[in-house]
Amino acid sequence: MGAVSDGLKLFAVSVLPAMFPFFFFSKLLTSLGAAESLSSLTKKPTALLFNAPEVGGYVFAMSLLCGYPIGAKMVADCYESGLCSQSGAKKLIAFTSTSGPLFVLGTVGLSMFNNYTVGVVILISHYIAAVINGLIFRGKKALDNTPLPLIPKQKDSALAEAINSSIFSVAAVGGYIAIFNMAITALKDLELLNIISLFLLKINIPYNVSEGIVSGIIEVTRGALVLSTSGSALVITVPIAAMLVSFGGLSVTLQSLTFLSKCKIKASYYLLTKITHALVTAVIALGLSLILFR
Repeated sequence: MGAVSDGLKLFAVSVLPAMFPFFFFSKLLTSLGAAESLSSLTKKPTALLFNAPEVGGYVFAMSLLCGYPIGAKMVADCYESGLCSQSGAKKLIAFTSTSGPLFVLGTVGLSMFNNYTVGVVILISHYIAAVINGLIFRGKKALDNTPLPLIPKQKDSALAEAINSSIFSVAAVGGYIAIFNMAITALKDLELLNIISLFLLKINIPYNVSEGIVSGIIEVTRGALVLSTSGSALVITVPIAAMLVSFGGLSVTLQSLTFLSKCKIKASYYLLTKITHALVTAVIALGLSLILFR
């Protein structure tokens, strides 16, 4: 009960005020037809680079601005609105599930590592890797980018729909935060996290770093915090933190899958896109770290 209470407090104080406006305005913009209008500006590069529906540029921009799980939510909204097919949604999710600059630069870089350059390195690596990930999953076969028949929009009810959708979305996020906060606490109480960290120690991964990796796989914020206080060199901790940010943790993964279930996207496919994104990010961040932090 204490762990769930702590998770809900974290959600109410930090997550809800930050995420609700993004959920609300992204849904409202989509309902009012902003996706169709703005995607016309990016449809050619989106189709050329990612072999994805023209709405991809709009979703990508919103994902970069707002952070996860907004990207997954918007892919689901576009699918429900008839702006992309299931195959198109699979293309989109490969490069539109990103964190936002507020979290990476402010929370991870400044608040945790107390180093703005760390945040910049993670952010650049994360975004470049997202583009590369989109190229990896673009496929060779030409995608039928013809959108589904558009569902008529009732603009007079757009405000109410945006509010209702946002309430459901933030409630789902809050539930996952509470559940995973409880899970991490339970694993620590049962010494299971300690056992995994000791195993990683045997393959020459420092204990504090391995604890950060394990925690970050479950919940990215706690993992980044542990890494920032591990005492290890930045050339080691920054690439790992960048990798964890791109993976997003199981908490964000399940939040995203809650929305993507509407598109009938399999959990295994989404996990694969997140793993490749994380690995590419780690390589890029390692290269930058060797230059800046050595």
